[in-house]
Amino acid sequence: MPFTSSYRLFRISALTTLCIAMLAMAAPALAGGHKSAGQQDILFDPAKRSEVTGTVLVTGANRGIGLALTKNYAERGWTVIGTARKPEKAEELNALAASNERVSVERMDLLDHASIDALAEKLRDVPIDVLLNNAAIMGDAAKQDLGSYDYDEMAKVFAVNVSGTLKMTEAFLDHVAASEQKKIVGITSVQGSIQSLRDPLIPFYKMSKTALNMGMSSIAKIAKRKKIIVALVSPGAVDTRMMNAALDHSGYKGPNFMITTEESAEAVINVIDQYERKHTGMFLAHTGEVLPW
Repeated sequence: MPFTSSYRLFRISALTTLCIAMLAMAAPALAGGHKSAGQQDILFDPAKRSEVTGTVLVTGANRGIGLALTKNYAERGWTVIGTARKPEKAEELNALAASNERVSVERMDLLDHASIDALAEKLRDVPIDVLLNNAAIMGDAAKQDLGSYDYDEMAKVFAVNVSGTLKMTEAFLDHVAASEQKKIVGITSVQGSIQSLRDPLIPFYKMSKTALNMGMSSIAKIAKRKKIIVALVSPGAVDTRMMNAALDHSGYKGPNFMITTEESAEAVINVIDQYERKHTGMFLAHTGEVLPW
């Protein structure tokens, strides 16, 4: 059998495993509930809201999870700085800013490091309690199939998800250090867990999240000196354009197992709020579970 044909068969069989894994990702986890074999302990309660407010900077705030995070933080009374590559086209984000004086919109592109430096300089006197590195891309799924690898596509995925995020973190380190809460968050993915790997799809994206986890873990050890907390949080299997593109490429036709962006944002923020200095660098799910590396 030709290699490409055998790979297609393997991809189809792997899809079943992928869907089972994603169902587990989307399912709510309750403290004190039954656990399946190998399931990690619940460290934080994803339903526990904090009354604490501050200033948060959310990257990729114009749509999907980023927009939901921005809305949720604004509803809680936070001052929110939302970034977008093309602010003039971020209609829903701009409408939120127009209706809420605590929300502002700024231009920032993770592929343009000069734009990151410019924003950091513009906000140099603004303490950032939570730097929420949400912006990311999956890349073209078809260009990540074995036998059709597009290495330019791989470079772009890494440039956004790894290099751009690390640059953002480096540029705003002092802003976070000057704040009360001192938190840097990397929105990562269970897809970046080597131990949890179940299927061969979208490897560039998975590799980028694994690399992000390592980079942020390294920063966590250094940032401790500035009393900064680094949080790594997977938002779950969320109904976004990115997620649907991956499922379309896989050929999945089963039931909808995804959670909404609003459900994800609520849980993610609650988990972030519970991180303390002793938890810095830990890799958690939106459900409060500790994820394997």
